[in-house]
Amino acid sequence: MTCYRFKRATLPVAITIALGMGVSACSDSQNPTATQDQTTSQSSSANPCAAANPCAAASQSATANPCAAANPCAAAKPSANPCAAGAATGTGNAGAQPMPAAVPRSAEQNPDRRLPYAIENDWATVPFGSEMPQVVKNYNRPSPFIAAGGHLKEGAMAELKAQGFNTVVSLLTEEEGVSEEEAEAHAAGLNFHALGVSTTAPTRDQVRAFSKIASSPANYPILVHCASSNRVGAMWALYRFHMGVPAEIAIEEGRAAGLKTSREGAVRELMGL
Repeated sequence: MTCYRFKRATLPVAITIALGMGVSACSDSQNPTATQDQTTSQSSSANPCAAANPCAAASQSATANPCAAANPCAAAKPSANPCAAGAATGTGNAGAQPMPAAVPRSAEQNPDRRLPYAIENDWATVPFGSEMPQVVKNYNRPSPFIAAGGHLKEGAMAELKAQGFNTVVSLLTEEEGVSEEEAEAHAAGLNFHALGVSTTAPTRDQVRAFSKIASSPANYPILVHCASSNRVGAMWALYRFHMGVPAEIAIEEGRAAGLKTSREGAVRELMGL
């Protein structure tokens, strides 16, 4: 009786062990398909974004990666990247050439840069606004030796000579009467330079020409003018930039001299901004 109970109790245990070994053997070694499916399932669950990851590295096969054609993180081709360096935008002044990059230099490296501010020299200065008669529209004083302004009233040249000016630089064009201005200036005993600005901003050659005039103390005191002082402000900004002043500071100085938003964009384009 005791032996019968022992065999009956151990029989389920033996069956259970045998079945357990059989299931284990079948799942690991006798059913490779199940193993492959399990591996794939684990890989998918470990990376749920693999199929939908637009930034994933594109595979060599186009069909293996459905996101390859629309991958926004892939390196853009030159023809498809409008922001790439040198890409044509179709806007701006097609003929404009950026001026050389401005690199601030010391007075020893660029002595002409400080000449319009060299008050230690015994040179005649331009009058302050409170001292000037109302003959120059929008008159202002961007430097001790150079004044800026807009339209000149009739008889202004003789008054400028009486105020101590030595040179007048006009940015007016022929259509605006620059020839008449020149004759009046010479009659008053003033030096006269015509740099007619007909474009939105002065050209590089005009900026260079003005730089030579502004860098010669023999011309001081100087008045540079146009119709409203807007072109004068553009010229001043580009002149200062040409002399090595950082672009944003040069633009601020140009605004103080009369530069308006209607011309500032063209000035920035010439500066390469």
